[in-house]
Amino acid sequence: MRFSSLPLLACVWLLCACQPYMMKSSAVDQFPAPQQEIEFLDALEDMAAVTNNDALHGFLILQDGKDSSKDYQDRVVEGVRRKWLSSSFDQQANAAAHVGWMAGAGCRIMKIRGGLTMMIFGPVDHYAVKELIYMEILPLRTDNQSLSGAEFIDYINRLERIAGRATLKNGELQLDQTAGQSAVTPGNEAAIQEGTLPASGPLEAPLIVPPAFEPANDPDVFPEPINTAVLKPPLGQPN
Repeated sequence: MRFSSLPLLACVWLLCACQPYMMKSSAVDQFPAPQQEIEFLDALEDMAAVTNNDALHGFLILQDGKDSSKDYQDRVVEGVRRKWLSSSFDQQANAAAHVGWMAGAGCRIMKIRGGLTMMIFGPVDHYAVKELIYMEILPLRTDNQSLSGAEFIDYINRLERIAGRATLKNGELQLDQTAGQSAVTPGNEAAIQEGTLPASGPLEAPLIVPPAFEPANDPDVFPEPINTAVLKPPLGQPN
């Protein structure tokens, strides 16, 4: 009996597709000290993808003005404590950071409340990404895709600018330009062409908030992030 190799090849392809893009190292490994922030940003700008280690380092600087963590494990613990990461987060330090958790972290740090869905559920990865794309803070991406180092710096700059704060780096990109317009990140093959995101315009129809609706004022009151692509409705309810 002959067995087709197609199912086996399909399984191998799926396993490879699920693996995060790995970098050889992180910029913070070379420049971890507070006085090396400029060197860190210069090294990060040239990287094909921002790693989990570098992204956490950048978010800690964004929120606290410094990163006091000793290593990646300390940064993960701090990320979980601040609800940037789920408690089940297990990605490696040098793996390309997913846009989903980075979008949720940005919304929590800058207290971006978003539309009705985010007001109810908090900055869940999927909705945080959609909100920041709509605000032109993130480039067109899906939750499990990545950002280049240059795109990540642009992302941090845009978060800082909407808050009226000084930027981490006096970037060349201005807010009248498209977010991440010039970067092509490994692992994002056909990021825009895949058809999951529109070329431009609002990602969903405007939501009308009921007059009596009182959302939480602080995103920190929401539970830890659930790193799933889409929230599933309860059993018995239509999708």
